[in-house]
Amino acid sequence: MNSIAKDLLVTRPRARRSLLLWAVILAPMVFVSCSDDSGPAEIVAPSRSLVTLRVRVHLLSSEFQPLSTELTEDEVATVFGRVNAIWQQALIRWEIESILREDALNADAFAAMLNGQIPFSDNVIASVLPRENLLSGEWDVFLILSLEGIAGGIYFSGIPAALSAELDPDGQRQLTRATARILAHELGHSLSLPHVPCTPAGNLMSPGCAAADRTRLTDAQVEAARRQALTGHPFGSGLAFN
Repeated sequence: MNSIAKDLLVTRPRARRSLLLWAVILAPMVFVSCSDDSGPAEIVAPSRSLVTLRVRVHLLSSEFQPLSTELTEDEVATVFGRVNAIWQQALIRWEIESILREDALNADAFAAMLNGQIPFSDNVIASVLPRENLLSGEWDVFLILSLEGIAGGIYFSGIPAALSAELDPDGQRQLTRATARILAHELGHSLSLPHVPCTPAGNLMSPGCAAADRTRLTDAQVEAARRQALTGHPFGSGLAFN
């Protein structure tokens, strides 16, 4: 029982008018806190609005196997379901606008890079992405099979677009775990978030860190991501916030 209400129950008769007044004031509070047996009612702060961002998904194909994703459209939806669960903490959601199957470009240079014949280069990786079907000014995600341990994904602010691999850097296919978390990380870059150092608490934007929670965002990161999301454009498209 609320401590103020309990004190009022032992009030002397001459204070009964005050008791009635306080009972009226406290009644709504008591009703909320005793609504069920599941424990104390959660006090919900005024909520932010959900920001929904459209994304076009490009499934790349190639004779060079690492560039050819095996994901089905249903599996893409599964991955994005987990991505959206991660970004729920910021009330940001990606809505798939369409899923396209396209041929990867410049496979020979990409293969030479993976084989160590030419140096690793963001430009070489970016060169495999076809550009004619970009969702102009909104979000584009390109999915391939593997980056062969070089990385799990990359965000190209100059396009802008995210590239993410179906297989994690260890070669494992974990659609609702590493695959989704890495894509969520790259989309974090699209919302202006840079890498942050590893901490015991863990963070979505800490790459390659061992932590219990690798999907967490700080309050400051949430605010920065929402500022970018509210522009309706990804970081690098001309409306970016650092």
